[in-house]
Amino acid sequence: MPSATATANENFTMEDNAGNSALEGATNTVDKRRFNIWAFLCLFSTLSLIAHETDDQNMRRSENIWITTCAALSLSFSFLSSLAHIGNSVLSSLFVGTILEGLLALILVGLWAGALPVIMDPSNGLAQMYVGKSEGESADYQATVSNANLYFTSWGSGVCALIVLSMYIKERLGGGGGMGMGYTSKWYLLMLASVIVVIESMRFKNQVCSIEGGTEEVTCGRNTYGLATGIVGLVVSFLISLFSSLGRDSALITTVAGFVMAMLYTLCAGLLTFDNGPATYVGNHYFSAWAGFFISFAVFGSVLKEFLGVGGGAAATSAAAAAEAGGDDVEMDRI
Repeated sequence: MPSATATANENFTMEDNAGNSALEGATNTVDKRRFNIWAFLCLFSTLSLIAHETDDQNMRRSENIWITTCAALSLSFSFLSSLAHIGNSVLSSLFVGTILEGLLALILVGLWAGALPVIMDPSNGLAQMYVGKSEGESADYQATVSNANLYFTSWGSGVCALIVLSMYIKERLGGGGGMGMGYTSKWYLLMLASVIVVIESMRFKNQVCSIEGGTEEVTCGRNTYGLATGIVGLVVSFLISLFSSLGRDSALITTVAGFVMAMLYTLCAGLLTFDNGPATYVGNHYFSAWAGFFISFAVFGSVLKEFLGVGGGAAATSAAAAAEAGGDDVEMDRI
C-alpha cells in the first residue's frame, strides 16, 4: 500500500512538472511572437520618421513637431522593448509580461491614435490629399495616397502597436475557454477597420458633402451607409473582442456576429468603392472598407467551422486539453 501511494505521488509530480514545462513553452512562444511584433514596430517607426522628415509637405510647424515626436517615441520605446525580449537580462524580468509592458503598449496605441488622424487628413496633404474626380457640375472630391512611404509605415506602426496590446491583454487575462479566443486579434483588427471607416466617412461628410458642388448626392448617401456600418462594426467587434479576451463569449453569438458583419461589410465595400462611391480612389476609405470585408469573412469562416465542429481549431484544442485533464483525474481517483 505505501509503495502504491509513493508511485502515485511520483506520477503526480512527473505530470505536474510536465504541465509546468508545457506552460513555460507556451509562454516562451507567446513572448517570441510579441518580440517579433515589437521588432516590426521599431522598423515601421523608423521608416515613418524618415518618410515624414524627408517629405516636402510638412510645412506646418506644430503638426511637424507632433508627428516627429510620436514617431521618435515609438521608435525608442519599441527598440527598448525589443531588447527586453532578448535573453534573460534584468530588463527582461522587469518588463516582459509585466504591467510595464502593457502600459507601454497602451501608450504607443494612444500615440499612434493621435498621430494617424493628423497624418491621414487629406487637408494636411501629408500622406493623403484631395483630388477632383470629374469636371462636371460637381468636383467629386476624393482622398488618395500622396506619400506612400509615410502612409504604409504609419499604418504599420499603428497596427503593430495594437497587436502587441491585444496579445498582452490575452496573456494577462488568461481567458482560454472562449470560443473566439484564437481570433481575438482578428476582432481587434475589425474594430480598427471600423474606426477608420467611421473617421473617413465623417471626414468626407464634413469636408466634401458639406460644400456646394463637392460631390453628387448619391455619393453622400453611400457614405452615410458606410458611416452606419462602421459604427455597428465598432460596437460589435469591441464587445466580442472584450468577452473573447475574458473567455466569456458565446459560440452562437460569435458566429452570428461574424455573419452579420460579413453581410454589412459586403454591402459597404460594394457601395463605397464601386461606381459613385466615395472611396473609388486608393486611400484610407478604400482600404478600410475592403479590410472590413475580408476580416469579417475570415472571422465568420473560422468561428463557423468550430461552431459546426469542422477542423481542429482553438475550441477543439481546449476541448482536448479538458478531456486529457479529466482523464488524469479519473486515473488518480482509481489510484
